[in-house]
Amino acid sequence: MLEILIPLVINKSVEVVVGILLEKFCKWIMSDANIKCGSNFLKMQILVLYLDWVLRKTPLKSLLEESQER
Repeated sequence: MLEILIPLVINKSVEVVVGILLEKFCKWIMSDANIKCGSNFLKMQILVLYLDWVLRKTPLKSLLEESQER
C-alpha cells in the first residue's frame, strides 16, 4: 500500500510545483518590461538585417570610389 501511495504523492507534488512555476514564468514573460524589451530587440534585429542587406547589395568597388572622391 505504501509503495503505491508514495509515488502518487510525489507525482502530484511535482505537478503542483511545476504548475506554480510555469504560471509564474508566464506572468514574468508577459510583463510589460519584457514585452517592451523584446519589441526593442526585434526592431534592432530588423534594422541590422536591413543594413546587412543594403551592404551586401552595394558593390564594394562603388563604396571605395565614393570614399576616394571625398
